[in-house]
Amino acid sequence: MSTADPNVSLLKLLSQATTAFERELNVELRARLDDQLRPAHYAVFRHLDPAGTRITALAEAAGMTQQSMGELVTHLERCGLVERQVDPMDRRARLVIMTDAGRTALEVAADRIKSIERTLADALGAPALADLRRYLSKAHRALAAETPDCPSR
Repeated sequence: MSTADPNVSLLKLLSQATTAFERELNVELRARLDDQLRPAHYAVFRHLDPAGTRITALAEAAGMTQQSMGELVTHLERCGLVERQVDPMDRRARLVIMTDAGRTALEVAADRIKSIERTLADALGAPALADLRRYLSKAHRALAAETPDCPSR
């Protein structure tokens, strides 16, 4: 087993791993749901509360502009995966809500994620994958403590 190049930043390695993981996930989702889906669309689902979420909150959680998030939501709405409904707490606002098709899409994604994790367990070994999960969680907690507005999801 080779060791990682100490000259490569941890951020770069995490970004590369995330990109590879999302690319693997995207192959399945594009084939089964919509060939126009991109990993950027996952930001909507990643931050969407089951009771619905305003676009402003989705954009803030994802670290993007409201306009960019709105474009992602519009595309997912056209695909039938989400819909906008009047916010019962403020009738002037709209909530993004997952549709039945969106919930089915999440089930497809969850199955694919489990498959990718099995591939990682085969490549790394189950104990190493468990360690990786634990260390990443610990790193998140340490960084979130340093940056109070760090999203917890």
